[in-house]
Amino acid sequence: MRTLRTRLVVATLVPVFLVTATLAPIFWSNIQNRTEYSRVAAEALLEAEYDVLLQDMNESLNHSLAIAEFPSVVGYLSDAQTTRSPYQETQFQQTRKQLGDMLNTLLTHFGRYTRLALIDADGYERFSTQGSRSPAADPIHAEALYFREAMTLKTRSLYVTSPHLGPGAAGPETTTLVMDITTPVFGREGERLGVLLVTLDWHSMATSLPHAAGTNPHAQALLVDAQGNSLLPTESAAMPFGSSLSTQWSDAWQAMASSNRGEALFSGDLLLFRTYDIRKHHYRSQAEQVLGFPGTQPWRIGITVPRPGLTYLLTESPWTAVLVVLVYVLAIAFGIVWVLSNHHQQRLRARAQQLSLEAKDTARELTDLYQQAPCGYHSLNEHGVITRINNTELRWLGYSADEIIGKQLYRELVTPETREAFDAAFRQVLGEDHEGSAECELMCRDGSTFPVAIEATAYKTSDGFQYSRAMVFDMTERQKLEELLISQAMTDPLTGLGNRRYLENQADMEMARARRSGEPACLIGIDLDRFKNINDRYGHDVGDLVLQAFAQTAQAELREGDILCRMGGEEFTVLLPNTNIEQATLIAERLRKTIETTPVDVGTDVIDGGQLAYTASIGVTNIYMVENSLKPAIKRADQGLYKAKEGGRNRIVME
Repeated sequence: MRTLRTRLVVATLVPVFLVTATLAPIFWSNIQNRTEYSRVAAEALLEAEYDVLLQDMNESLNHSLAIAEFPSVVGYLSDAQTTRSPYQETQFQQTRKQLGDMLNTLLTHFGRYTRLALIDADGYERFSTQGSRSPAADPIHAEALYFREAMTLKTRSLYVTSPHLGPGAAGPETTTLVMDITTPVFGREGERLGVLLVTLDWHSMATSLPHAAGTNPHAQALLVDAQGNSLLPTESAAMPFGSSLSTQWSDAWQAMASSNRGEALFSGDLLLFRTYDIRKHHYRSQAEQVLGFPGTQPWRIGITVPRPGLTYLLTESPWTAVLVVLVYVLAIAFGIVWVLSNHHQQRLRARAQQLSLEAKDTARELTDLYQQAPCGYHSLNEHGVITRINNTELRWLGYSADEIIGKQLYRELVTPETREAFDAAFRQVLGEDHEGSAECELMCRDGSTFPVAIEATAYKTSDGFQYSRAMVFDMTERQKLEELLISQAMTDPLTGLGNRRYLENQADMEMARARRSGEPACLIGIDLDRFKNINDRYGHDVGDLVLQAFAQTAQAELREGDILCRMGGEEFTVLLPNTNIEQATLIAERLRKTIETTPVDVGTDVIDGGQLAYTASIGVTNIYMVENSLKPAIKRADQGLYKAKEGGRNRIVME
């Protein structure tokens, strides 16, 4: 065995070495090609990211400059800071409305801004698309850096803040990532009137950049300010907004901070980056000068992609890994075949002995499985005599094997009521189909019965039919489940009363009985008054308490044999067998009074005193036996209760 192990080790190591020496140059070349492909793809995405960001920011700057020069904006801000006569005030308010319509239209058209505001020279907010403060309010913008900087700028100049949390498009009560852009507003004579504040929806714009479109699922984007703080929303970037790149990935920050443009290769990632400075890169806009929040410019844009390696190549295509493994396996297998050839006969003999032992164990397991299976098994000869039966079925029946094997016809164990179904299934087994099934009941030795399902097939050889093989399943639990499901299908889960289906089934039986006996029958329709108001005012949980309380009250007032059902919502129906219309009216009136005088206990946290009173409108009608179903009577009862509601509710109408 020591010699065999040594040969197996040599036969394994030599093929592994040869295959590795062959595949290594191929994989190395492939890794280099994939690295170059990833670099080109990342560079293309970086350029697209830069171009889209540059275009979007320049468009936002141009929009701000254009709005600041609108005659209506200039005129409104000028008039807002002058004393106005009543007539001028009316004209001013009309101008204000027109200005609001125009600016809100611009917000809708551009789709990238959350707010447009006009601020006078003292810092008072004179107009805002999110609701203006009165001129008497505090100068909330006076100390803001974006206002003070904008008030020092020349015409066609702007001041831009860094992305931060601010009011969303829905109003100040919602927040999102925004950027504030301010530009001075000058009058017709060149006088400085104030500042236009444009709030850019940075979250929306950032999530529309190319990296967020998923064009390269392996690429991740970085956008940081001059301090290395992330500027992209979490769902569209590799880092959460506001997190520090210098802390989380210091090597990448050092590479990006040391150059305006370049690339860096790390252990697992390839990073391409470039710089974007809004103060300098606004040459495509109409701005003369752009200033930014101190310490935030320039921005640095980066794209990272996984650095291809051996693991990346193997996981990228499962077939590649499979083929590599297959080559190694085949090489090793080829190497060890000659080692194992002289041991072949010995292994076969050992395997044969092992299989013999396993076969004996399997035979014992199969026998035990047959005898102790969770279902019954038996075999019958062509006359239906039991030739074999397992212990499970014997326990069910209460017999021993010696008492019935070879002596008992199986059909005699089947109840007379279901014996015909068994005989039909057994004939199918003996016929051309060679299989049959039946649901029947078996009789135990103690006289009890239980339901079973029998699935049988014929075992045939060239000599013809030999015996039938059948599986027997105890159906007791299934019958209980079916009865439970039928009960659930007929019951309203909230009140425990019967539902419409239950009422129809009971009505069919009662109407058939009434036709035979000539006894009268009536129907009562009940609708709780103003139940919708109870739900709306106190909640659906209180409404459920009212429905449950009504069901209990009504059942206590009705007679034994009367059938109360919930038709849906707050509508109920009572079927009164052996009852004429006068008796039905008296029962309905007694029920109406009881409902009126029996409030529902809903708790003091719902209503003072904790008792909620309610009433019901009731319609009463005869059930005519010439009718084929209960539907006409239900319709008449509904008409009666509708008239009761129209007559003031809490009353009875007989149709």
